[in-house]
Amino acid sequence: MAYDYRGYFGEITLTHDLTTRPDERRWRLTPPHRDEAPHDIVLYLGCNVLRTSHMVQTITAIFDRLGLDYVAVGGPTYCCGIQHHKNGDTAAADGMSRRTLELFSRYRPNEVVMWCPSCIYFYDEVQQIRLPFPFRHATEFLVAQLPRLTFTREVRARVALHRHTQSEPRRREGLAGRRLLEAVPGLGYVEVEPESRFGRLCTADVQAQLGLPAWNGLILDEIERARAAGADTLATIYHGCQRLICGFEAERPITIEHYLSVFARGLGIEFEDKYKTYRLSRDPERILAETTPCQQANNVDPARAREFVERTFGRPAAPADASPS
Repeated sequence: MAYDYRGYFGEITLTHDLTTRPDERRWRLTPPHRDEAPHDIVLYLGCNVLRTSHMVQTITAIFDRLGLDYVAVGGPTYCCGIQHHKNGDTAAADGMSRRTLELFSRYRPNEVVMWCPSCIYFYDEVQQIRLPFPFRHATEFLVAQLPRLTFTREVRARVALHRHTQSEPRRREGLAGRRLLEAVPGLGYVEVEPESRFGRLCTADVQAQLGLPAWNGLILDEIERARAAGADTLATIYHGCQRLICGFEAERPITIEHYLSVFARGLGIEFEDKYKTYRLSRDPERILAETTPCQQANNVDPARAREFVERTFGRPAAPADASPS
């Protein structure tokens, strides 16, 4: 049976539409014109981060604080093609990846800052495409910007970092995430040994390979190791990790947040992780009521919203999530 790409990308768009209004978005989902105004930086979001839109709100707020000349782009229009590659549609994947690079080139950037580790992995390690502009992950980019950022708040928390070490890029990104957390005033960094069996990032594929009970056990073990070392917060390194792990707040007395949320708090920047809020609430009626303004602003079909909310957020928050990465 052919893979349901329409359903996959449609669910990303629906989650995005339930959690943000168009007037809140500082990022672009449509392709640029051929004579588009240039920007120094393309902030490449990828697709799946739109499920956790607070991260996009946070990173764009930081870029605005820095006064950067940038354009943030993402969604299915800018897909790297990895989902098609995984499902054997290699010709489509190749065409999509090269099309996205062509869209980047219309902005004539000096640098591309990549958010999604899957996009980096696909371009760099699978396709081994030599990009026509330098690129690095958002963690590494933000580390370079630390001298230009002024913290305005102390963050009184002891934070362990959930990170991945399968490859050199993932190790670099984890170390950059640690440096960002260590820079936050008042924050105490707690070292926990990363679990190699989590692979290059947390995904439904990794859950399936390990078996969901085994994957859940590894997460609970990491949480217990973090707590035993004195952590009250487990910071996740990637958006997929946060989405799959956040529900474990219902299982153990620990806060689970994306590293950028913790880092940005020290800058006085904060956006609610609505995905986690809804995941933990398990109250579809409340969620549907709270998302009504977004539904109306984005012309979401109420019946479709209800089916999705009941299926995604109406079941136990942990440890049964197996949504795509």
